[in-house]
Formats: sequence, C-alpha cells, structure tokens
Amino acid sequence: MSILCYWLSFGIFTAYWYFNLTDRRTRSTVLAVGLGVQLLAVLLRAMAIEYLPLTNKFESFFGFSITVFIVLYIYRGVEVPLYRTVLFGVGYIFLVAAAFWPKDLSYPPPLMLTIWYVLHVPLSFMCYAFWTSSLAAATVYFLQPELRGGSSPAGTGNTSDPPREDMIALIDKGFLYGMLGFSISMLFGGLWGYVAWLSYFLWDAKVVWSVIVWLFYSTCIHVDHWPALRPYKPHMAVAGFIIMMMTYVGTSFLISSTHSFG
Repeated sequence: MSILCYWLSFGIFTAYWYFNLTDRRTRSTVLAVGLGVQLLAVLLRAMAIEYLPLTNKFESFFGFSITVFIVLYIYRGVEVPLYRTVLFGVGYIFLVAAAFWPKDLSYPPPLMLTIWYVLHVPLSFMCYAFWTSSLAAATVYFLQPELRGGSSPAGTGNTSDPPREDMIALIDKGFLYGMLGFSISMLFGGLWGYVAWLSYFLWDAKVVWSVIVWLFYSTCIHVDHWPALRPYKPHMAVAGFIIMMMTYVGTSFLISSTHSFG
C-alpha cells in the first residue's frame, strides 16, 4: 500500500510541473495533496516496521523530497516561478531517484533503535531543505537580476505590487533556519553516537563533513558583519548546497561511513 502511495504522489508531483505556473490557491492545493499522500506512505511504512521508516536508500531519498516540498509549501506565497521551480525541481529529482532503489521494507539495525536517531535524521533533512531554498533564491538572483530585491516582503504574495520578492531575504532565512535546526540536529546526532558507539564524535566521513557544513553555514549567517562579503551571499548559497550534497549523498551513499545505507 505504501508503494501505491509513492507512485500516486509521483503522479501528483509530476502534474505539479504544470500547476506550479497557475494561481497560488490551485498550486498550493495540489502541493498539499501530494504531501498528504507522501506522509500517508511514511505512516504506512512506519506502522509496518513499528519504527521511523528511514532505514534504506529509497526511504532516505523519499524522505528528503518530503522536506523539500514542505519548505516549498511554507514559501508558497513567493510569486517568483523560477524560485518555486528550482526548489520543487530538487525535491522532484530525489523523488525520481527514489524509484531506482529497492522499495522493500527494511527493519532498523540495533544502532538505530534510539530516540536520538528519530530526532536527528528528519531534522537534518529539514535543514537541508531550507538550504535548498537558499539555492533556489540564489538562482533567481543570478538569472533574474530584476528580482534581486523589491518592495514586497518575501513570501507575502502581495499582489498590489509587482512580484519583486527580496531574494537576499530568502537566502538569509534559509541560512538561519537551516543553521538553527542543524545545530540542534548535531546535538541529537552526538547523543545518538554516544548511545550507539560510546562516543560523541567519530573520525568518520559523515561526521567530519557535517562539521564542515556547520562551520560553513555558521559563516554564512555572520556575513553581515563583513560588508565586503555581503554581495557574495548568493555565491555562498550555491557553494553551501554543493557541500551539503556531498555531506548527504556523498558520505551516505558513495563513501564508506557509519551513515551509509546498505
């Protein structure tokens, strides 16, 4: 049944490529329905294994796509099609990628059987999704210079003025929300590490890259204190996304790591 929900959500989000260019109410409804079906799939898999269904490649990619679509729904009022398209596109790529992995249920190994894992992984994905939002805003900044800043606050969807959302404000929000959440996530991860491996820190590829990500986005949220660096926020959003993908995909799937999925 969960696989049926996956393919149903796949169809809904494929149709969203069209609805993304429609009015706010219509596209928001389609997005909400797709998210509802995705969350139902997660619930069904969770009930089947009696645990958080983030134990294999399929569930990891599927789970990350959910968080990206949640952030897209949060910023559904941004009336800049390119921003929505890039953000949605990243989530859709991972939704498609999930289809290429085995979809069988996987029961968690003993190392995952702790509340700290349950708190650590979903929160990390949400942070990745907010940083993906920063990437989308940076893309608009580079490709549509006329939308780099404007009179309407980001995300308000004010139709009385031209849709000139402040892309820098969106980049900053992604930096900040992602950084705050990731700091908490790393705390949960350290507690998970202590429960699983009797160590808060391991010289492991995933852990080291996570520290690199944390240091990078720590710099990003303090850029305003260095006037010379302020114009480079969009560049940092792109660089941060690349580092983040290395941390998530590279260390979890390509490099031997304690976070690798079998």
